[in-house]
Amino acid sequence: MGIKVLIVDDNRVNLRLLQEILEDEGFVTQCINESTKVIEAAIIFKPDIILLDIMMPVLDGFEVCKLIKQNSELYNIPVIMITAKTESTDLKRALELGAFDYIKKPVDEIEVVARIYSAYNYKTINDKLREMAIRDGLTGLYNHTFLLELFQVELDKAKRINSNIAFLMIDIDYFKSINDTYGHMMGDVVIREISALLTDTVRTGDIIGRYGGEEFSIVLTEVTNEQALDICDRIRKNVEQHVFEVNGNSIKVTVSIGVCLKKSQSTASKNDIIKIADIALYEAKKSGRNKCEMTII
Repeated sequence: MGIKVLIVDDNRVNLRLLQEILEDEGFVTQCINESTKVIEAAIIFKPDIILLDIMMPVLDGFEVCKLIKQNSELYNIPVIMITAKTESTDLKRALELGAFDYIKKPVDEIEVVARIYSAYNYKTINDKLREMAIRDGLTGLYNHTFLLELFQVELDKAKRINSNIAFLMIDIDYFKSINDTYGHMMGDVVIREISALLTDTVRTGDIIGRYGGEEFSIVLTEVTNEQALDICDRIRKNVEQHVFEVNGNSIKVTVSIGVCLKKSQSTASKNDIIKIADIALYEAKKSGRNKCEMTII
């Protein structure tokens, strides 16, 4: 699929002109002529670039750009402002609000295409750098910081679509004794292979990260109580049945899991949910390990 561009302008003639220019170039476009519908449309369409007119009723382009940059699902999409205004103060304001670039009206076909490609190339490079920065070096899973960013994104989405969400805290039982007995190389093997087992066990769309040390976390989206417990049980059994091997040593390992399942009507925050999941994990370890404890809020 080609580069996706969301075009926002209250003037239908301008929309049609830009759409024709971009589609002739092979871009995939969607047009919006009401500024109040931009955020919802962008979340659904998932554009690579947003072309945004400044002069619009209700919400002007400045206000829309600000909302885009405040949205956890949209903030890294390059916004190119389109304006007939030539005052440097307006252009300065647009850039300060997070706009990537601007195009002056009347638009030039070659300039529009060139600036979109420039923004897309920037986004591609930035996405690659971001991917390197958000991954844990040992496991390839999301690191702690980005895991929590994604968790907030999913919390916002769950609120918008009125669905349940669950946060799992997973800890390797007696991990210190594994390192002390077999060495850190075996410890690294256990962490890497458990990360692979987690990836193979969860559903497509669920989010897995290394929370820190020997702890992992998983965000289960649009999940029921029964589904969350079933996934936890499968994780626990898959780890328990796996044989970890390094340098001629074969060992068995178990994990304990704490879960906080937030129902759609709950107003609990990200930090509240993590704290509750951590307490549930403590209870799982305190009551014997190799088990799951779930709290529903």
